[in-house]
Amino acid sequence: MNTPKRHSSQDTKIQAVNLCKTFEKFQALKDISFSVSKGEIFGLLGPNGAGKTTCMKIFGGILHPTKGEAYIDGINVEKNPILSKSKIGFLPEYPALFEHISGREFLTMIGKLRHMEKDKIDRRVNFFIEILDLHEQIDYLIGTYSKGMRQKIAFTSAIIHEPEILILDEPTSGLDPRFGKILKDMIKDFVSQDKTILMSTHIIPVAESLCDRIGIINSGKLASVGTIKELNEKANADDLENAFITLVGGKSWAGMKSILKTQ
Repeated sequence: MNTPKRHSSQDTKIQAVNLCKTFEKFQALKDISFSVSKGEIFGLLGPNGAGKTTCMKIFGGILHPTKGEAYIDGINVEKNPILSKSKIGFLPEYPALFEHISGREFLTMIGKLRHMEKDKIDRRVNFFIEILDLHEQIDYLIGTYSKGMRQKIAFTSAIIHEPEILILDEPTSGLDPRFGKILKDMIKDFVSQDKTILMSTHIIPVAESLCDRIGIINSGKLASVGTIKELNEKANADDLENAFITLVGGKSWAGMKSILKTQ
């Protein structure tokens, strides 16, 4: 677990203010508010369907909030989408990659869109080829890639231009333990440079190993926000897993067995 960081309000890099999102009659986000400071990893931890991806997409400029505001480095994401997007790297849960070009061609295209010089694009691509063991596969068509390979390419595209802020939706999805560990180490190195990350996950060990603070989200609402220690204390739990179950109002196996025995 990382040592919690505390910053002044002027260091706020990501902020949600009373965010709501409704799809027809379904309310995916219900009055969500939180902030993330410079040099901090803030994790949204919740079960599938809790609203994590909806929140990530709003900060990535893909969805518009029904109500409320989202800010990137003080910039209103809805009012200034191009400027806010220029500040971030964004990794969606299900990256949309071009099937009929190679990984190298895709990353080169992303670098050009990010106004990077060709020599810098080449250096960065070669760096990630080595780190993520892409090698000959970098020149294969993306349509032939496994889920893990796609995740590596998508993560590289989010970070290739060295942004100050990363928005990561389930970043370790599809990666085997070896490359999951490499990616987590890269994330830690990123924030050690005083950069900022908002990430979502439903995997408790990932949240424990990476996040300075965690927002537990369930059914579109923030159940609680704090460090792991603060969440454990609030839930009167001895670890994050039990704190999470308590704070989202879930049932444990032992609790369910006791209920069944009384029926």
